Amino acid sequence: MDKRRIDEIGIRYVESLTLYEEYATRIRNLVQDLVEVEGVEFYAIEGWAKPPAELLRLLSTLEEKDLAGVDLVTVRVLLRFPEDVLKIEDVVKSEFDIDPVRSLPSNSNALQDPRRFGYPAVVYVLSLSQSRSNLREWAKYKELTFRLELRTMLQEAWATIFPKVNQTVGTASEKELTRELFLLGAMLEKADKGFLSLRNEIKEEALLIPPSSQLGTNKPETLNAEKLFTDEELYTLFREDSSLLGRWNALAMEAGFPEFTPSADYLRESFAHLCGILRASGIDTLSEVKKFLAEMEQDNKGLQQLRTIHDTFRRNTKWRVDPFSALFLLVLNFKWDDLKDKDLVTLNIKKGSDRISGTD
Repeated sequence: MDKRRIDEIGIRYVESLTLYEEYATRIRNLVQDLVEVEGVEFYAIEGWAKPPAELLRLLSTLEEKDLAGVDLVTVRVLLRFPEDVLKIEDVVKSEFDIDPVRSLPSNSNALQDPRRFGYPAVVYVLSLSQSRSNLREWAKYKELTFRLELRTMLQEAWATIFPKVNQTVGTASEKELTRELFLLGAMLEKADKGFLSLRNEIKEEALLIPPSSQLGTNKPETLNAEKLFTDEELYTLFREDSSLLGRWNALAMEAGFPEFTPSADYLRESFAHLCGILRASGIDTLSEVKKFLAEMEQDNKGLQQLRTIHDTFRRNTKWRVDPFSALFLLVLNFKWDDLKDKDLVTLNIKKGSDRISGTD
């Protein structure tokens, strides 16, 4: 595509970027609501609009006719087990209009083919159903589509690592690399099925174990690895301590940030960004979250960190800091060594930071 055409599309996209970012947030929240109603446990749900720079790079590789295949909004659902993907697929089919040409459902020939390469995820290109787009609050998104990726955590590992190692090499080495990648993809798929099989076996065995009241008193101690928190579990943690958010809101103002009253949607998005940065920094279990919060409250360490952040950017007068945002800034500052080498744009961490500072 010629540069003039790319520039025209880029300008139009930047002018409409706020609409696409708003759509990404609304769709992400809608998908989360639908998943939670189904009772499916998930690791994370992310949603974002394509950064303008990334769009321009993509357009430079496309022909004019390929524009219809560009996804400007993406929602990614990270799940633990393959069967959860199937459950959400049923919801997708009933709640959205599907573009069958650009979608890759679990029963597609490409994913069912035993000779396929890698461990690809289920992907749908969707738009709002007519019944939803007729609602006043959704009407302005009627013509917009979005890409929905349903991945297990092992599929996410494949998608993250594969581009890093799939480099152009000599012909002989390329064949060997392709063979190794094929084997690794198959191993990840087998591991996913193996974890699912173990979970089902544990469920069946649990039905045969009598209640603890019927067991002897000499029970062996068992050690269980703590599972990663879900968004809902983390939200429950904050909800159960009614004073927690109020304390951090007060500390943010004491550190110098201006008073800010967020809307319900703004607060919800702040919580989503907090979940994302906690996971990215390795604070991904409830006990780790509690440990971090306790450390920040000890000896006013959190207050000192917030003051440092505020004083560093003293000239900024557009701060929009709610309690979840204050904690986001603490994680960003305190765990920067763990975060600095990660893709902060893809992880939405940069967007979360710009949003809080009012530069988005």
